[in-house]
Amino acid sequence: MRNRTLLSITFLAILVLITSCDQKTGATNGNTENPAAKSFTLESLGGNEEIGLENFKGKPIVINFWATWCGPCKQEIPFFEKTWKEYKDKGVVFIGIDVMDDKENAVEFIETLGISYTNLYDPSGKTSNAYGVVALPATFFIDKNGNIAVKHYGSFLGSDAEKAFKSYLEDII
Repeated sequence: MRNRTLLSITFLAILVLITSCDQKTGATNGNTENPAAKSFTLESLGGNEEIGLENFKGKPIVINFWATWCGPCKQEIPFFEKTWKEYKDKGVVFIGIDVMDDKENAVEFIETLGISYTNLYDPSGKTSNAYGVVALPATFFIDKNGNIAVKHYGSFLGSDAEKAFKSYLEDII
């Protein structure tokens, strides 16, 4: 009986890990009604300041929920950095939110890659839950009015996905 319980728990843990890092993509755009982005304040990954969504009021924002244990998350972040550098002069803000992760691993990861856009730490998953995130990566495009224009579940890997990302970005600028 004990072995069966351990096997069940192991299977469940593997299933959760697989589905929480799902590589399928999907985007929705609320069509008739774009909900307001949920306000939050989180500690920066560097740990030296608290940053809230309110800090960027009136600007187009891309929020990406990620973790170092999510392979597709780690693969798309260099594209986000490159794109942020390309678009930052247009006033767009990129915010990475590291979810339920080992903070030291996350800090080391962004420092190693030279990621310079804002990255915050959501150790409990409270902010990702407020946004309805059930699998990583998830990316939200927020317009200048603070409304969620696009919710994208899955990664932005490959040329078609990168084109879609830039299209969503242009729509909020």
